[in-house]
This record gives sequence, C-alpha cells and structure tokens, in this order.
Amino acid sequence: MSEYALLAGAATRLITPSPGERPVFLAGFQNDRRATGVDIDLFVRALALRLNEHVAILAVCDLIGLDRNDVLDVRATLDARGVDSSGLVVACTHTHSGPDTLGLWGEDRTVSGVDRLYLASVKQAIVEAAIEALTFCCPVRMRCAMTRLPGYVTNFRDPGLVDDEVAAVQFVKPDGEVVATLLNLACHPEVLWSESTLLSADYAGYACRAVEERAGGVALHVSGALGGMLSPDTDDHTPAFAGRMGRAYATAALDALEAAPAVDVVRLETRRAEFDLPLANPLLALAQQMGVLHARGPVNGQLSTSVTYLDLGPAQIITVPGELLPRLGFELKAALPGPCKILIGLADDEIGYILPDDEFITPVDYANPGRQYEESMSLGPATGSLVLAAAHSLIHDD
Repeated sequence: MSEYALLAGAATRLITPSPGERPVFLAGFQNDRRATGVDIDLFVRALALRLNEHVAILAVCDLIGLDRNDVLDVRATLDARGVDSSGLVVACTHTHSGPDTLGLWGEDRTVSGVDRLYLASVKQAIVEAAIEALTFCCPVRMRCAMTRLPGYVTNFRDPGLVDDEVAAVQFVKPDGEVVATLLNLACHPEVLWSESTLLSADYAGYACRAVEERAGGVALHVSGALGGMLSPDTDDHTPAFAGRMGRAYATAALDALEAAPAVDVVRLETRRAEFDLPLANPLLALAQQMGVLHARGPVNGQLSTSVTYLDLGPAQIITVPGELLPRLGFELKAALPGPCKILIGLADDEIGYILPDDEFITPVDYANPGRQYEESMSLGPATGSLVLAAAHSLIHDD
C-alpha cells in the first residue's frame, strides 16, 4: 500500500417509517396514497473517504428527495459536533415508494404530506451514519468499472434517448474485504407503480441487498440523469420485478468490478459551487406560499442551490440538485476525464426537472400541463444552462 493510502468507511441507518403509527403519504404519483406495509426497507447509507487532510462524505437516502434547507440542517449539526461538513453530499435515490419528504403528495394538493417528526429522524440518521462511517475509516484500494444494463431502462418522453450505462466503484481493504460499493444508474426507482401502497426502496434497494450479499460491505445506489423520463422498461409493476431488475443491476456492476484491477488512490479533491436559479414556475411558487413545499425564501425571485465535483483520480463524481434530462447527462459525463464517470442527481437539493433550454416549452396551464409535465415541475426555462455552467466550471477548474 502507498503511504498516501485512501481511507474509507461506511455505515447504514434504517429509516423505514411505521405505517401503523401515523399516516405515511407515499411520494411520487398521486395525492393521498397511504402506506399500508413494507416491501423492502429504506436506509441511509453513508460512505466516508479520507486522504490526508481531505475528507468527503456521501450519504444516500432511499427517499424521493430532500430540500436544500434539510441538507443545510444536517451540515450544521455535523459542524456543531466537531465534524467538518464541507465535503458532505446528501443524495436521494428518488424512490416513488418512500414517504413524502418534500410536501407535494399529502392528502390533497393544498396540504403538505411531510411528517416533520419523521423528517427530523431522517436528518439525525444521516448525521449518525456519516459520523460512524468517518470514525471507522481504514486503508483501502479502489476498483472502478463502467458497463451497461440493457433491456431494463426506457424513456417515456423521448424513446430514442436512453442511458443504460452503469458506473461502479468499490473500496477494498488490503486483505480483500470490501468496505463499500457505489453503484450509479439513470433510472427512476418506480417499478412499483401508483396502485402500490407498500414502502419500498424499489429496484435500488434490491440491488444494494444483492451486492452486499455477494460482495460484502455496504452498497450505495445513486441515481443519474433520470429526468424526462427514464424509467424501468416493464409492464410488471410488482416487487418480484423490482427484485429481478435490482439483481440484474447488481450482477452487471459486480461482474465488471471483478475484472477491474485494485489501485492505490492518491487524489481526493472536492469542489462545490453555490449559485442562484430563477424561480419562474408559478405553481411551485404558490406551493411554497401555501406551505405545501418547504419555503425557500426566494431572493429577488431566485433560489440558491449547488453542484459538487469529487475527483478520485480514476473516478470522478459530478452532482446536480435535481432530475437532469439524459441529453444534459450525456453532456456532463462526456466532460468528466474518466475512465469512471459518475453523475449523481437529486444531490443536496430537489429542484425538480432540469431540461435543456432549447427543449423547454412553457405550459399554457401549469396545473394541467399535458405533454409539458416536466416543464411544469421545473424551476424555469434557464435552469438547464445555469446548472450545466456551474458544473462545467468545477470540472474544468484545474
């Protein structure tokens, strides 16, 4: 091992709510969809990396998304406990069978579906998992690989544009024991459809379980540019198919990793860009005013958000604060030097869909958008170019 060996640690916390105690409004489809049981549990999974004075922590939640203010709360708590939160990224898998943590799927459109006590427990779980992962860091080498998952991903908005690329990174102790495996795929975790009332991490949860059973350690799935609308290519919206897809995803990633050499990592750099986006969506603005969404307090009609770049030498990670459409995802991944390229969506925020500016058609009626559904759930027509500009500035800031 190099004297500059990378250190890695991982930890998990269970965050499955109990549907019997208080109503659990499921996120992602229609209003007033209440949980009645559990398919596969929801977790916070944390990966901590340390190289000399450089530290990065990735926490991934099996949730629809988290508001930027919730992530800032987590960072403030970590800082108060003596842990530097500047290298923390909090991402969500975007499962459509988890509790409403944003507010849009309550009893009706005028009432938030967020359970504040549950949300507080999630933020505490992120803090605990991050600290544990950082506390138990140990020397590791890294494997990384790129492969594909054909036949499982489709695009409902633009059928000819599908990203089925899988990125995988694994951190391994000198004796071969796996500490953590990071998986990346651009596809909505929505095998379970609108008629389901089961809490579930969907195919992402099944993939992580399969990786942990076969390889050991902690597995984390991060969603890529899944916007507009990359979804499971199936008419079988059952837990059985979610398991099948998850196991196929895990197998593709692990087979590719087993063929990859383990290397010493001598670089760990993290850069973050904070920037503002115009809030041009009257529906989202109204939802904030009514308290359905977390009030962000737009300054001069703009919301603050961020992107983060993590350079691990052979692997790079770029994050975006929402659901990037695949055309923009291809552009961002092409800008990463590689060979392993990871794009994490729904990271440190959930601002909705992020479309190319030239594809944005303003809905005539935001409440009934028809073919402009993605536009109706986007901050506005300039969001895509502004997010990509911020991301490119980090990637090319050498």
